[in-house]
Amino acid sequence: MITQSAGQASILKRDGSTLAIFFVLTGVLTNPLVLHLTNAVEDKQDALLNTWIIAWVGHALITDPLNLFNANIFYPYRNALAFSETLLPQGLFALPFNLAFDNTVLGYNLVLLASFWLAAYAMYLFVYDLTRARGAAIVAGTIFAFNPYNLGNLAQVQLLSFGWMPLTLMWLRRWLTTANFRLSISDFRLAFLFALFFSLQALSSFYYAFLAGLAVALYVIWFFITPHTLRLTYHASRITFYVSRLTRLAVSAIFIAALITPFFIPYLQVQREMGFERKVSESEPFSASLKLYTEVAPQNVLYGDWLASKQVIYNGGYPLDNLFPGIIAVALAIVGVAASKQRERWSYFLLLTFAFLLSLGPRLYLSPTTPTDITLPYRWLYDLFPLMRALRAPVRFDALVMCALAVLAGLGFQESVSRKQKTKSRFLSAAYRLLPTALIALEYLALPAAQITPVPVWDAIPEYVRWLRAQPPGVILELPMLASDPTKPLDLTTQYLSTYHWRATPDGYSGFNPPRRGEIAYEMQAFPNERAFSLIQALDVKYLIIHHSAPLEAHGEMEIAKGFGDTWIYTVAPSSFEKQRLGARLYLPSPAMPNSTYTAFLILNNQSPRSFAIKPTTQLHIEAHWDNDAVQSTTTPLPLVTSYLSVIPIRITTPARIGEATLNVRAAINGIVAWSDLAGKVEIKNEEPTHEIILPASVRLATPLQTQYAPGDALDLNLTWIPFNKIDAYYSASVRIVDARGEKILAHDREPAGRTFLWRPNVTVNDAYTFTLPRDLAPGEYRVQVKMYQADQGIDALLLDEKFIPHEIIELGKFTVK
Repeated sequence: MITQSAGQASILKRDGSTLAIFFVLTGVLTNPLVLHLTNAVEDKQDALLNTWIIAWVGHALITDPLNLFNANIFYPYRNALAFSETLLPQGLFALPFNLAFDNTVLGYNLVLLASFWLAAYAMYLFVYDLTRARGAAIVAGTIFAFNPYNLGNLAQVQLLSFGWMPLTLMWLRRWLTTANFRLSISDFRLAFLFALFFSLQALSSFYYAFLAGLAVALYVIWFFITPHTLRLTYHASRITFYVSRLTRLAVSAIFIAALITPFFIPYLQVQREMGFERKVSESEPFSASLKLYTEVAPQNVLYGDWLASKQVIYNGGYPLDNLFPGIIAVALAIVGVAASKQRERWSYFLLLTFAFLLSLGPRLYLSPTTPTDITLPYRWLYDLFPLMRALRAPVRFDALVMCALAVLAGLGFQESVSRKQKTKSRFLSAAYRLLPTALIALEYLALPAAQITPVPVWDAIPEYVRWLRAQPPGVILELPMLASDPTKPLDLTTQYLSTYHWRATPDGYSGFNPPRRGEIAYEMQAFPNERAFSLIQALDVKYLIIHHSAPLEAHGEMEIAKGFGDTWIYTVAPSSFEKQRLGARLYLPSPAMPNSTYTAFLILNNQSPRSFAIKPTTQLHIEAHWDNDAVQSTTTPLPLVTSYLSVIPIRITTPARIGEATLNVRAAINGIVAWSDLAGKVEIKNEEPTHEIILPASVRLATPLQTQYAPGDALDLNLTWIPFNKIDAYYSASVRIVDARGEKILAHDREPAGRTFLWRPNVTVNDAYTFTLPRDLAPGEYRVQVKMYQADQGIDALLLDEKFIPHEIIELGKFTVK
């Protein structure tokens, strides 16, 4: 017992000095952040997003843990936390500081600094476990924690949270190499520790869950394909050996599944419901290039004048990562590969090589602007593994590169100094261990390393935030919404401030944004118009916060609750929309091909003076059947707001038989309103089907035509376009003059004024066309027509007449020529 206590004291003494070294390095290499822990972050984009996530996790775990993923942003979407990283361990770490100091910035910054410290110490423990050499372990910890990739991502704490990875590898190694061939109680401890650290890594970052799985898989593959002295020493058969190791992995897999499955189910639900995934083309701008591995940040003290890029390239609001690992780290790693007697060095060399290739993305770039046609393994893995489609930035595989490089550098350091240490004094022995660490830190030192962006805390928190905190629960909406001005950098201050009142809001920003959040922001740009206000009511908003110098005029459904300087808070009454005044009709393009996808159109006509608005999660439920065929059930989204009219495409399958078919449709909007007996006929033919789309828009003459013109006269047409709802594409208009037989005489084809994609609902657009009638134009009656189309898609776009009936051609008027 005395010997054991002495051993523990020795370990504490050894690690105490190591922890002090890493504590000092954390403060110095993240300078000057340690001086601004309570009131500043790296920036107001990702840093504040992560501040919000960490604070929400802690808040939810102590107030309503079963609703952890139902965060307060993007109301009424569920599982909003799963739109980005969970950061569960980070939230648990920050929780006591957030509670004690009521300062979520302090909690976030302590998580950030602790991530560096943990990464350094975890790698120290792993390499010490491999080498039993403290100097090698300190060198490895310094490289792993403070490399340029980490120091270049101070706004993204999830990318700094890789400290559980070395502990995962350490316990995996111990678990697989233990001499026992039968499971014992002590073996389950090893299984649990490996599973625990793997799970902590997975829950710290979705990206790093994938990286951790890859590292573990590569180590296991290497373990099983190489000879083992363990099996030979204990005279175990090959089958007995491998079965025992596979059993161990199975036990760990059960532990891991139990620990992380509850937290990954919401991600699977979100992916299934919203189809969040990245195209492989999105990965290229966020891939490493060969040149990036030779570059440092301009602030780097040692190499900034030599190796910093002369032209900083920004992507996603941030400069590209600088990935130069340092001369000493690379040199020591080469020694580790070439001279170390550790058999396992080859597993880390394999990991380094594979991770390096994956960091380069789907194809090789020599520099960020110099692509080649060489396809890389990332492209193949993207096709093979669906999980890869949730990743956007292959450059993040550099975290694994640095993990493997740090281990190999530790092995190289051990090999370089092990003999010299035997002949030196204790002082010189310590110098041999610490001098390379100091030189590596100097290679990584940047002045400043962190940006200091002040944010409001404590007494600087706006008064309206404190007022909201004291009010009964209710949905809030702040205007202008986040990212409402694309000319300004993204500022998530309002989302960060919600950590002090936790009111639900339809607004928000995350790694993925729900598909209809942009529609809400689009409608709010026109506030205080009636459409926007109706949508605010549909979103269950109780408190409307408007940052405006003067209050808006109050009315029966919106009253001023409180004013705070340039900020005004209004209470909003529930909607008074008359649902019975919402009508529907069916439009069926014809002909259609048999047994193929077919698009019918439901036209909603709102006869109420108030706009009909819905939540973004509301769906139109359709039951459709052809004659006596089976019912086809489907759902489709609706426009968020219908002032006068909306057009909803419905995709179903046509019958297999040829001839005229009757389609019957029943439609319902989430229990709000339903229509039945919507029916029409479609001709089913074996020929090219009609390609039509209905635009929620009309056109009319702003000024009437003259009744009579002469050949050679100028004919001025003043058109008024009337969009009833948002048009989600650019369309062209053909304004033409035709004779009595319908033959085209003159035509102007161009995009309408203002361009259809940019038209705002209910805002008329004036458009002028001038024709010069031919001098040889025959006498007779002529008509003015308008036709819309999308030439590159081969689509005819139908417009609506005065009775909201779709037409391919709209007749505007007629005149005679004498």
